[in-house]
Amino acid sequence: PKLSPDDQEFLHQYMTLTKCDLYFADKAIMVEGTTERLLMPRLCDLVDKSLEDNKKLARQYVTCVEVGGAYAHIFFPLLDFLELKTLIVTDLDSVKPIEKEAKNGKKTTSWEKCPVAEGLRTSNAAIKDWFRPPDEKGGVSWQISPTELLGKSVAEKTSGCRRIAYQIPEDPNTASCARSYEDALVLANPDRFEWPGEQDEATEAWEIAKKLEKADTALRFAIREKDWKVPRYIEEGLVWL
Repeated sequence: PKLSPDDQEFLHQYMTLTKCDLYFADKAIMVEGTTERLLMPRLCDLVDKSLEDNKKLARQYVTCVEVGGAYAHIFFPLLDFLELKTLIVTDLDSVKPIEKEAKNGKKTTSWEKCPVAEGLRTSNAAIKDWFRPPDEKGGVSWQISPTELLGKSVAEKTSGCRRIAYQIPEDPNTASCARSYEDALVLANPDRFEWPGEQDEATEAWEIAKKLEKADTALRFAIREKDWKVPRYIEEGLVWL
């Protein structure tokens, strides 16, 4: 694979530290954080219920690798080299510009997290690398908006043996969309959470998600909650896998 020396060093250190089994798996799932990693066996189990026996993920050796949204794209050349069918589960990570006044009186612009409807771009490195035009590879200024991302087709989200999955509306007929796994879980399972009922659905889900303890939520839905709904973007990705 064509990798920079820094990326090669990262992969070497990562796979040494984690005893990564990408070389031995039938298929792979890459996730951003601990919540998704802890929940993935349960997510696969729920999706398996809708699949034919010969396609069930439980019958295959599927490894789940936690890589974070900032590092997943470093693995892309390696996955292509291994020809390993891989689902990359990541977050839409919408952000908007906020102007602040510095101590010297000059105004500076920073990009802060926000609901998808308010976002002007994504801060997710894996998503930007995936959709960046070939002639813009390596260009730090290239950006893509949440609106553009929501318009991407399944074919555009698929590259050889890889497919990327990020948040999409739970209802295809609405524009209400989550920006991260936690609020996607809320939108997919509204009956499992308390809703203030003061704002639009996506914003409320985002506010609810910010108050959730990630580890507790992962254990709650991995063990205690039964027959809940898998967020649509993950379900579609796992069915593809």
